[in-house]
Amino acid sequence: MGIAAGPARPGRGPGALSQDRLALWLVVAVAVLSPLVAWAFWPRYLSPSATPGTHLHAHAAMGTAWLVLLLAQPLLVRARRFAVHRALGRVGVVVGIGFVATGLLLAQRWLAGLDATRLAREGGFLYMILGMTLMFAVALALGIRWRRSPAVHGRFMACTLLPLLDPVFGRLLGAHFPALPAAFLYQLPALLAMAGVLAALALTVPRAAPGRVSFVAFAWGSILLFLLFFAIQHHPAWMTCVAWLKAATAG
Repeated sequence: MGIAAGPARPGRGPGALSQDRLALWLVVAVAVLSPLVAWAFWPRYLSPSATPGTHLHAHAAMGTAWLVLLLAQPLLVRARRFAVHRALGRVGVVVGIGFVATGLLLAQRWLAGLDATRLAREGGFLYMILGMTLMFAVALALGIRWRRSPAVHGRFMACTLLPLLDPVFGRLLGAHFPALPAAFLYQLPALLAMAGVLAALALTVPRAAPGRVSFVAFAWGSILLFLLFFAIQHHPAWMTCVAWLKAATAG
């Protein structure tokens, strides 16, 4: 699968079969996650009582377009429609950048809206927001870099779906299930799922694939990044950084 510009043409041997399986799994993942996204975000955005602003409209539009591309691109790979795949890949670069930019704007607005009490209680979660955004941006950039290595390119593009897991799981657990005994438990299921997917993708990269080292480093680095969330989110040094970011981006 790929939505960056210009993937290589996979052959018809074992590597192509592996790439086809990855494409199929990505189609299944998007098909399963998409209705969960709608269910999770309904109260804030999709319900008649919601009043989303321009930034949220833009972010939702970029996110929806990204999901559509993640569904279409692996199907094009399986159909060997590489010219269309490359053309949509160029569109995907723009959509991906827009998704990151609008996500950062929303994070700034969320941070600016926190009073002192909420900042002390919720401000540490900025680590997760920025971490997910960073993961998406790096996966997109490296997916473009290794677009001519199908096994690696496809894995990077598949990883752009993973940052959705935490907001979806967290919202569903908070809105539709009994309260959990500890706040970190709302993040734990998504982070465990992400870690499992990243590890599986890293362990199955063909050894001869160009860019294999980049993907393996990305996968284990991402796992470490989100494991550190549990240690850092309420650390005084991080909370000082959050307060500084709030002051620096106010206005």
